[in-house]
Amino acid sequence: MREQAETLVILAMALVAVVFGHGETRKNVVLIITDDQDIELGSMTFMPKVMRLMKEKGTEFTGGFVSTPICCPSRSSILTGMYVHNHNVHTNNHNCSGEEWKKVHEHRSIGVYLKDAGYRTAYLGKYLNEYEGDYVPPGWDYWMGLVKNSKFYNYTINFNGDRVKYGADYHKDYFTDLVTNHSVKFIEDHFLTHGDKPFLLVISYPAPHGPEDPAPQYADLFEDIDSHRTESWNYAPNPDKQWLLQRTGKMEPVHVAFTDLLHRRRMQTLQSVDDGVHQIFSTLRDHNYLSSTYAFYTSDHGYHLGQFGLIKGKNMPYEFDIRVPFFLRGPGVMKNSSIREPVINVDIAPTLLSIAGAAIPAHMDGRSLLELVTLKKAASQGKIDKLKQIAPWRDTVLIERGKMPKLRKIRDRWLNQKERYGKEMRLNEACSKPEWQRPCSGTQARTSLLWSCYRSSDDRWRILKCRDRRSRHCPCASEKRPKRHARNAAEEENQAELIDEFLRNVHEYDILRKKEWHQGYFAAPAEFFRKLDEFNINPSDLLDAPRRKKDKGNTTNPDRAACSVQQMNCFLHNTDHWKTPPLWPDQYGQFCFCQNSNNNTYWCLRTINEVDNFLYCEFVTEFVSFYDLNEDPYQLHNIVYALDMSTLEKLSERLRRLRECSGASCERFSSSDWEQHLTRATTLPQAEKGTS
Repeated sequence: MREQAETLVILAMALVAVVFGHGETRKNVVLIITDDQDIELGSMTFMPKVMRLMKEKGTEFTGGFVSTPICCPSRSSILTGMYVHNHNVHTNNHNCSGEEWKKVHEHRSIGVYLKDAGYRTAYLGKYLNEYEGDYVPPGWDYWMGLVKNSKFYNYTINFNGDRVKYGADYHKDYFTDLVTNHSVKFIEDHFLTHGDKPFLLVISYPAPHGPEDPAPQYADLFEDIDSHRTESWNYAPNPDKQWLLQRTGKMEPVHVAFTDLLHRRRMQTLQSVDDGVHQIFSTLRDHNYLSSTYAFYTSDHGYHLGQFGLIKGKNMPYEFDIRVPFFLRGPGVMKNSSIREPVINVDIAPTLLSIAGAAIPAHMDGRSLLELVTLKKAASQGKIDKLKQIAPWRDTVLIERGKMPKLRKIRDRWLNQKERYGKEMRLNEACSKPEWQRPCSGTQARTSLLWSCYRSSDDRWRILKCRDRRSRHCPCASEKRPKRHARNAAEEENQAELIDEFLRNVHEYDILRKKEWHQGYFAAPAEFFRKLDEFNINPSDLLDAPRRKKDKGNTTNPDRAACSVQQMNCFLHNTDHWKTPPLWPDQYGQFCFCQNSNNNTYWCLRTINEVDNFLYCEFVTEFVSFYDLNEDPYQLHNIVYALDMSTLEKLSERLRRLRECSGASCERFSSSDWEQHLTRATTLPQAEKGTS
């Protein structure tokens, strides 16, 4: 098996070289990275120039993911082609541009490898969140790296070894435009002075990261856009999900206004990226580089704005945070096409080396995307002989956040969780309480307890809900078991939805009774049952929105010093945050919200193939989740309890293998035939396992 795999690798490299013309003049590479750009919330629909240049003239990888939805770890994976557990940059603080990074991994970046391969290299824009700007990283001939995190004004850069400060004048200082202008200058200078060498140009834009400052000419755009309001928007609370989402309720009206304005500002900042990419491609065309250049467009991770009640941020294992724009164009790449197979940011580095004709180091965990493009082209052309020369593409990628401790066996974790969180168990527990068995009366209809449990003829718990609290004729259960024909037909047909809503309501009341930490609307009587379309509010309505301190958790104190919860990441938003239009209105005041928690640490399998499309996750809290995206594309329902134990144990074992993988073993356990490698993996020499 080992010899067969090595033969396939050699044949694949040879075939890729033929298909993409690597025997000719070596190709240039442009890698464009945005900061916090989503794909699920519709950001690409507001970038027509990029879509025309990258989608219509290239290939979109619709299954494009990041290995972790955190800035610095994801960027470290892009630069090294390694999973987080191998480069050890787990957060935006720990080892982000730290000593291990500087001593080890920075010397194995795409800049170093392509420079060694004879390329002239340039990096322009945001580098890593904790980069101090006191040195030029190895491998880069032309360097303009942002000191620390993304800003649009009042920032410092390291420009080829010199620290340069910038102010707040749009025409001179706007960082997105500065990155574009230096990119154009690099291409023009390269044409004049280094025309005989290929180049690597990394363009790392700050948009649409906070503080989301748009260029002034775009500050009036997109006043009424709502593409961020997906099916999971304000879908809360979620008792079937991890701890943080169990305790995050529906958004307050002021939160809704914030997500709308933040989405608008984010799309405004991307207009300058759209312009910049067009300008850079025009420069490539003017200097006859376009036909000999590969270009990537992607982001370090996605974003959420109100999904599951979370006001803003990243860090979640769901599609809105882990799926990103992922485009490739260049010689031999199919135009105006899409590829569904899962690809990931660790594939970018080996792809760049493959384009350069350089050997891919054994420690890299990804695989060249040129192999996937070759497979798709051969399949579309019916060239079976070529398909046999390249190993099939993977069907799974690893998503990880944080270090994994030793956990109990998956069987024990699952059984314990099912007993505590399983829908049947929760329904039986709630409906067994007298308070939920009371018949709906006129008095009850005016309270927040709008549910009634009863036993059906087959001895199953059923739910009735009083829909019109003002009506004397409430369609609820009577003292006697209601006859089938007397029940509301819609309630009968939507019993599953009613049970979900009922359990969310019960979950809210339980948290309030126990006085546990929570945020957002929890059991607010007048608002709890409002539908999403009722959130289409006028800004003036916010001024009249009553405050309900009893409905909120620890995040309501407006004082900055008090906007904190132990072991959580919280932020205070007020009029000081945004300095450029469109501004946050003074009359809206300020609010505090916690967007992440330390126990939101997880490891996931994201699988896409001809049959399956799922996300399987294990959390540090021992919580387990499974989402079938074929049936539930917005990941509203955790159906882990529907899995049989054999399937669950296989998923957990595969996840364990990928969490420990390195180099070639990552690809082995990402492939659909991963189980065939289990016996062999236990007998391989240590060096071949990729752990040396």
